[in-house]
Amino acid sequence: MRTIPSGTVTLLFSDIEGSTVLLGRLGPAYADALGAHRRILRSAWAVHRGTELGTEGDSFFVAFEAAADAVSAAVRAQRELTRFSWPEGERVRVRMGIHTGAPTAYDGGYVGMDVHRCARMAGAAHGGQIVISDATAEHLGSRLAHDVRLLDLGLHQLKDLPELERLHQVVVDGLPAQFPPLKSLGAVSRLPSSAMPLVGREDDLAQLAALMGLDAARLVTLTGTGGSGKTRLALELARRCVDDFPDGVHFIPLAEARSAEQMWDSIAEGLGTAPGRAAVLGRLGTLRLLMVLDNLEQLDEADVVVAQLLRGARRVTLVVTSRQPLHLAEEHEYPVSPLALPRDDTLAAAQASPAVQLFVQQGRHVRPDFELRADNAADVMTLCRELDGLPLAIEIASARVKVLTPRALVARLNTRLDMSTKKHDVTVRQRTMRNTIAWSYNLLPPGPQTAFVRLGVFDSGADLLAVAAVLDDGSHPAGADPLEVITLLVDASLPAITENHDGEPRVELLETVRAFALDRLASTGALDRVRAQHARHYLRVVETVGPELRGDRFWQAREQLDAEQGNVRTALRWCLETDGEAGTDILVDRFELAVRLCSGLCDYWTDGSKYVEARGWLEAVIARAGTSSTIELARCLSFLAGALAPIGEAVQARRRGLEAVSMLRDLGDTGYELSEALRVSAVATHYVGDPGAARLLLEEALEVGRGSTDGGPYHRSLDNLANLESTEGNYHRSLELHDEAIALAQAADHFEAARVWQHNRSVVLRLVGRVDEARDEMLGLIPAALRHPSTWNLITMAEDFGAILADLGQHHDAVRLLGAVDALRERSGYPRSRLQEGEIHDAYAASEAFLSPRDWHDTYQSGRDSSVNVLLAAQVTD
Repeated sequence: MRTIPSGTVTLLFSDIEGSTVLLGRLGPAYADALGAHRRILRSAWAVHRGTELGTEGDSFFVAFEAAADAVSAAVRAQRELTRFSWPEGERVRVRMGIHTGAPTAYDGGYVGMDVHRCARMAGAAHGGQIVISDATAEHLGSRLAHDVRLLDLGLHQLKDLPELERLHQVVVDGLPAQFPPLKSLGAVSRLPSSAMPLVGREDDLAQLAALMGLDAARLVTLTGTGGSGKTRLALELARRCVDDFPDGVHFIPLAEARSAEQMWDSIAEGLGTAPGRAAVLGRLGTLRLLMVLDNLEQLDEADVVVAQLLRGARRVTLVVTSRQPLHLAEEHEYPVSPLALPRDDTLAAAQASPAVQLFVQQGRHVRPDFELRADNAADVMTLCRELDGLPLAIEIASARVKVLTPRALVARLNTRLDMSTKKHDVTVRQRTMRNTIAWSYNLLPPGPQTAFVRLGVFDSGADLLAVAAVLDDGSHPAGADPLEVITLLVDASLPAITENHDGEPRVELLETVRAFALDRLASTGALDRVRAQHARHYLRVVETVGPELRGDRFWQAREQLDAEQGNVRTALRWCLETDGEAGTDILVDRFELAVRLCSGLCDYWTDGSKYVEARGWLEAVIARAGTSSTIELARCLSFLAGALAPIGEAVQARRRGLEAVSMLRDLGDTGYELSEALRVSAVATHYVGDPGAARLLLEEALEVGRGSTDGGPYHRSLDNLANLESTEGNYHRSLELHDEAIALAQAADHFEAARVWQHNRSVVLRLVGRVDEARDEMLGLIPAALRHPSTWNLITMAEDFGAILADLGQHHDAVRLLGAVDALRERSGYPRSRLQEGEIHDAYAASEAFLSPRDWHDTYQSGRDSSVNVLLAAQVTD
């Protein structure tokens, strides 16, 4: 008979968690996994002088003379199990219970309550977890390795044992430390606290509590993109609901289950009952409890199992996490959004943002001295925005602050999909954002997979018409309704649906999800083909909506184009690329698309706040054009001239304008485009300081534009001529021309243009001494300017209105506006022109002379610290 330890001994029980489910997944390969498991554990027992007392299936019963040996053996075994490469990428999770006592030796083994106590402890543990009794903890004393510590799990009622047991978890550096609650009787109303508090979910928790309380919802499904924090939110919700469920709260992880049978067995294991549907429903009976069923999206029959649970256990409440809803009548779906991002770029906004708070919290976990400061806040906000506020992505990225500054992390954002976590308690599918998204993608049928990757070409989302255009691969009628496939993808939590400016649905992808889709699309070889469909669609949008900017649909058209600027920029970038898989003919076609896109956007870019961006695109197109000559290219030259003049580049503006005039004459154009090119050339020439030449160009523009069908170039040229007359002191003639321009613009329903001409007229009214009229007219224009702000228009309006206030003796208000305007000019890159300086100089000089130097400085600074919008709004309400 073998010799076994006597007296005070330490017992260890172990077995594989979910062995039945694992057998179902591995099939014949399970034997190999079981053999490897036994070799690893027996090696650990031997190294630390353990005596193997029994082995049955996947379980072990081992005795040690010293508690420290038992714990060291368990730690060694768990480390080796974690390192081992298991068949088919599976993970074998072994749970272990350790107890120290004085069991009775009998027939080569032991009997007594100590044996039962140890077995119950192992049964309450989870795979990968080592649980020890308080007696073992006392015997250990300080004899623990430097990288091993104990976590007090509190008092627990173990099955069939009358007394409460204080249990501890052995925490090992480098091994999983976060586990669901122990499956003890005392744990049904206890959920372990996370190592760190949940961030940014108070509103969600309040809504969910109301849903489960007031609305008595029995099935709540938390849906959302992978990495959005569904599991963490569900656990916190369960923790807060403990007192509401007298028969307990259970967390059931189901990510490894692949069938209804495996799902029933996993639930049975979590409840501590026999496997199978009948046993689970028999156990639940009339109990009033809460179960969190975590990760159901991969289970085709999850809806059937959940429906049977709801009908067979009438007092059970279920909280489900899944990337797609179950579509059951009892279901209350609750989409889990990413964490809120900063509302602006200030430090205060960063500190208030839950996404930033999580980054800082996780950063401090690996680098205790990490802080959010003024010098790193911008980079942290960029990181959180680029990571879409997704908790998983933020946690993965923030772990790198141990060695990288936030700025260095920003520089590595192109690798965001493949950044990986070092946490061992994170499943393989959530080690990287790529794995997380791929999990949802791989659950889709082939057709929806193709549709999803094509959505990657959209920047800032798309309406259903655009989606239909991009999904059209020739296999179905052009323009077919994409709603069915989009609904399927939304159910998989890949895109989100928001409301478009016109109330229609808009399909959007988070940037991390979009990056994955583009990678997959590129791997199919179809990226350029789909980008071409995308670019042609947005060319149709621009050429259809752009002309409406000249009429009474101005604001609706601008709102539509505002919404699509991300897509338009993406299309332009692709059109101007000169590499990739495209041949010469395709590159020529792409360039023609770029010219037409820029040409179509000219009316949209007329808003002065868009001049800088417009210049970049236009110069790129013109540089590529060479000797090309088209109406569209001439229009690009003409608009570039108009954009350059106000930002201080009048000489270059005149050159580009005259190039457009020459090209249009060569092409035989004698209408709208030639009139507009002549007009912008005249404006640039006036800025250069040659009013005589400018007058000649304007007179020709008026002659050519007289026959324009909509009067657009004509009333614009009239207003420019009025401005020229004003600078030459011909104020009464200037007012006559402004009146004529305003009347023509209003007659053509060009109301925005009419407002600008009214603004210009109010300037002339001030110059001729009719200051009260000028103030009243400008006050009438300010509300519309604030409702639809344009940086350029706000600058000139505030500057001119300030001059009016100075003439009226309201010097403090005038100087405050000047300070706000100067700050805005500096931020936006719009210098004050020589002509504008000449018109307002005397008025502001009078304010400076009236106020003391200290008063003027303080007032001017207060304006710089405020904003043009705030100061103008105050004038309207005064």
